[in-house]
Amino acid sequence: MSHTRYLDPMDKVMTTNLTNLKASFSPYQPRPTLIRSDSPKLENDKRNGLDLLLPDEKLSVTVKRVQWAPMYGESYPSESTHYISPLSSKQIRFDQETPEEQRLANELRLAVHRGGGSIDPEKNFELRTRLSPLQLPYSRVQRILKECELSERNQNTYSLPMDYGRQLVAMVCKVRTDNLSDLKLRLANLLRKTKSRFFNRHLFTETGLIEATSPSKSHLNFEDFNHTLRTDALWCKATDSAITDLVKGTVLFKCRPHELREVTEKLRQCSYKINQTELGHCPNKPLVDLTGRQMSRYQEFCKNLLMDEDIVKIYDNVRVQ
Repeated sequence: MSHTRYLDPMDKVMTTNLTNLKASFSPYQPRPTLIRSDSPKLENDKRNGLDLLLPDEKLSVTVKRVQWAPMYGESYPSESTHYISPLSSKQIRFDQETPEEQRLANELRLAVHRGGGSIDPEKNFELRTRLSPLQLPYSRVQRILKECELSERNQNTYSLPMDYGRQLVAMVCKVRTDNLSDLKLRLANLLRKTKSRFFNRHLFTETGLIEATSPSKSHLNFEDFNHTLRTDALWCKATDSAITDLVKGTVLFKCRPHELREVTEKLRQCSYKINQTELGHCPNKPLVDLTGRQMSRYQEFCKNLLMDEDIVKIYDNVRVQ
């Protein structure tokens, strides 16, 4: 017997299978469809993007023509990339057919290199000495100096302490080069022959050196001139002074390295004519006396050193005879 016979009509309704319904708080909306707009009145940013040109359509190519400024006269190649002489700080052996201007340009470049790399004649004594007898147009000289300044950008100045003849003489070589290790290799053979080496015995002190000419035309005697020189050196904050040539009135002042510019300006105020200023090296111990034979050999050694264009100046502790 079936058990549904004894159920009420309401119970029969509740036992029937009903579909599962999912509740949603947002009303149902159909999926939007994009419609291509062909209206030319709408702006580009307000369109739906379907009116863009497809890849198979041909794009319109616009050609922009540029009207150049008219050129008057004949056109010549630029000379800014052509140098008067090779950018080299070495002495060059030119042929007989080489123009004189190229020879002079190389001499000016050597003067700039040996003078510390400055193209200012007031700061470079070597350049000022070379420019005085030079017979070239001013424009050419300025162009050569600009080329020299360009070639000296990669050069650096170094101070190399040395010992000559098994510590017989102490030296400091001021060099200007772009490759210090290559310079040492070039000097290795000369140092080995003279029993010299790169060694620092700390016998020198960096000092500012000022070469000047006295304002007085005539000097009565050495004592009066030396007394005036000492007084001026004291007022200009110079640490020492000496007479190098009594007839010409040239003198040498020494000062601290950081006070070189200040002392130079005060000497100009005292009517001294400044010939050259530099940061040099002075011995801080008594000078060394050499015999005639030792002096000749040492001078030959210094001459061979100065044959290298990268060596600017040599400072030593030898007493001048």
